[in-house]
Amino acid sequence: MTVSTDPLVGRVLDGRYEITSRIARGGMATVYRAQDRHLMRVVAVKVLHDELAEDQDFARRFDQEAKAAARLVNPHIVSVFDQGIDDARPYIVLEYVPGCTLRHVIAQEAPLSPLRAIDMLEPVVSALASAHENGLVHRDIKPENVLISDRGQIKVADFGLARAITNQSVSATRGVLVGTVSYLPPELVVKDHADERSDVYSTGIVLFEMLTGRKPHTGDNPIQVAWAHVHEDVPAPSQWLTQHAGVKGRQMAGAIPAYLDALVRTCTARDPRERPADGRALLALLRSVRSSLARGRAEDPAITALMHRAGSAQPASPVPAPTRTLPAVRSSATPVSPVDYRPAGPRSSARADFSSRDQSQHTPVRRPQHTATPHTHHTAVPRTQRTPLRRPQDAPSPRTRPASLRGTGDSPRPAPRPAGSAHHHRPASRPGTASRPGTAHQPQTVASRRNPVPAARRRRSLVMIILITVLAVVVGVAAYQFGVSLRTSAGPAITVTTTDAGSSGQENPSQESS
Repeated sequence: MTVSTDPLVGRVLDGRYEITSRIARGGMATVYRAQDRHLMRVVAVKVLHDELAEDQDFARRFDQEAKAAARLVNPHIVSVFDQGIDDARPYIVLEYVPGCTLRHVIAQEAPLSPLRAIDMLEPVVSALASAHENGLVHRDIKPENVLISDRGQIKVADFGLARAITNQSVSATRGVLVGTVSYLPPELVVKDHADERSDVYSTGIVLFEMLTGRKPHTGDNPIQVAWAHVHEDVPAPSQWLTQHAGVKGRQMAGAIPAYLDALVRTCTARDPRERPADGRALLALLRSVRSSLARGRAEDPAITALMHRAGSAQPASPVPAPTRTLPAVRSSATPVSPVDYRPAGPRSSARADFSSRDQSQHTPVRRPQHTATPHTHHTAVPRTQRTPLRRPQDAPSPRTRPASLRGTGDSPRPAPRPAGSAHHHRPASRPGTASRPGTAHQPQTVASRRNPVPAARRRRSLVMIILITVLAVVVGVAAYQFGVSLRTSAGPAITVTTTDAGSSGQENPSQESS
């Protein structure tokens, strides 16, 4: 049937929608351009095929799904304006989006650059997130259902239409399987059960096709392609380009970072439990990937963590975490010797914060391996008799460990010294203050070695206090002697003055004696 011979062209549905032209014909319905005579606007009308219209159960479910889709409000979802039945043909009235579909863009431009592919896919995932939050699953995500307006706005069409199809009507809609089998999730092939993660799978297939220009699975018939989704993993886009697209493909593969490959594998996992839970979780991953692509990052371990939280069980090998490189740095260490396991020099100090958290790497240093003495022998020694050599766990970093612990690694570690024995592996902090084992000064050796500045200040303060005290005593004694001498020299003058003041002019014996 051609466009000119289509019987619906020129017809008015329900006295309101005048069919002006046919836009496209699919496996379930035909889409027409129409004029709304009541609101005087251009709309799109999708009329179901006759074989589907004869199924009364399907007509009832189609009515319910159309009402559910009409409640969706999102700038990236094609709006549903109306629905009805004309001459036993169910139809729905949709927002008219002039432009093209994503299929046209893939055919003309694929393989797309990673950033352009993500930019075009983000509105699709935003529409899915809105639908999933309202309990509606699309079930038929494919490039043909992604519309791109003349202004560049991207919208998703046909929400609820695929869900209305039953198992009884599948045999009458083989065209649907031919058109959408390349995006069919495995659970629909095996169990005919779909949820939000089914839309995530189809979206991952669309992303693969945008990055490569090809579908991941092919076959001689739709059944072979459908079972390929069940039994075969979707390859990484960069791997597929390298193997099938020649020199240009290898160049394009180099532009695809590892975390974008991981995103495709996460979305297209055959087990639904390994995919992101819904459109909202996928949207968070997609925005993280876009941010890293915009910044030109070749790797982003944080995206891998987001994938695991979103429900992915894919290995982290495409995006290795930084902590996985630590064993490689220390791979030259001798496993028998606790000394060679920790390399000396600036690199050891630079990794001190990592090694302090990894208890498995500390074990060879803290556990004796060449002596039969039990580990509890160390705790039996009184605390006041322990030497700095016997307490490696008190050292704040590998740089403060005693030099005797950095042996050759071939000689056995010396047995613990008995309490009170002297050792001379480390000189005293200052001349003349060498510590003696068994004395009260020994427990202060570790503290003074860690921070000798406060101890020196305390000693200087003590000396100053003693000097000031001695000076004060000397000054006090001198002042006292000066006062005594002053009183002795002033005695006769007082006697003369008193005598002159007397009325008789005679000496007063009591004043002289005083």
